[in-house]
Amino acid sequence: MMFIKTLINKLLNKQISKIYSKRFDNYNNTPKGVFWNSKLSQDLRLNIILDKILQNTKNEKCSIADIGCGYGRLYEIIKERNLDNKFQYYGFDINQNLINFCKNNKDFENVEFAISAFPFKNTDYVVMSGTYNLTPTNNIPLWEDYIIKNLTSNWKLVKEAMIFNCLIKEKKEINKALYYTELSWIKRVCENNFGKIKIFKNKLLKNDITIVIKKSG
Repeated sequence: MMFIKTLINKLLNKQISKIYSKRFDNYNNTPKGVFWNSKLSQDLRLNIILDKILQNTKNEKCSIADIGCGYGRLYEIIKERNLDNKFQYYGFDINQNLINFCKNNKDFENVEFAISAFPFKNTDYVVMSGTYNLTPTNNIPLWEDYIIKNLTSNWKLVKEAMIFNCLIKEKKEINKALYYTELSWIKRVCENNFGKIKIFKNKLLKNDITIVIKKSG
């Protein structure tokens, strides 16, 4: 059974990567190039994640693993906010083209990028923005198994907190290749597998929540 699930995950990753390669070829390093509706929504989500980290760390320097980093917009925002001395940033993505772009970006100094769905070592904060929204399948249980497996793999490498956002509706659905979860489902999954969570909503992001799960002990 585990072998089959692993195989399914690999196939899903391959399909996702193919979709993103085609999109990035068409729209390059823009919000549209990684399926965001607008720069406003993309940046708002990323700034919310950064603010949650800042609230938790105060003045301490910490490491961030950005899972599904795309073309590195989170690190661009870190630099724009003059926070690059506060964070040790690591970017991970399953798409070779996106990682190559980041590695060749001359503005990305003293940071590391690699092809992976999770960090290579323990990291203070593991974050995902929109990472599990786009799906190549219409099978909701299949996609939810994929989400749980990836969250679990990342949780094992978190030292302080895991922070991610997701789309929500009153009833689960996959619409135009976007997965919308139910608040009760994602809350139950996270609390059963990881621990107590905090959920944050922004009035400018109607169908969006940010989830913060801190490591205890």
